[in-house]
Amino acid sequence: MSTPDRLKLNVETILDDLCASEINASISWLWEGGIVVELGDPLNGYDAEGQVSTVAKAALWLRDQACAHYPDSEFARKYGAFV
Repeated sequence: MSTPDRLKLNVETILDDLCASEINASISWLWEGGIVVELGDPLNGYDAEGQVSTVAKAALWLRDQACAHYPDSEFARKYGAFV
């Protein structure tokens, strides 16, 4: 598996695991506005908000923030050693 394929798999796995852990998050972008990442949701509020330059960095940002804000979650147990 090439490096881009491994990175793609890691991004997909992180996002799938966030969803499976019922941790709300969003990734959005506007043409030249960068990528906005948010941990949480509009109804319950956001625990963290940031801006990154790539979707891969967005997944890693969400991983790190989810581990920090939900340290007792199954997600944090899986990814906490990477943070």
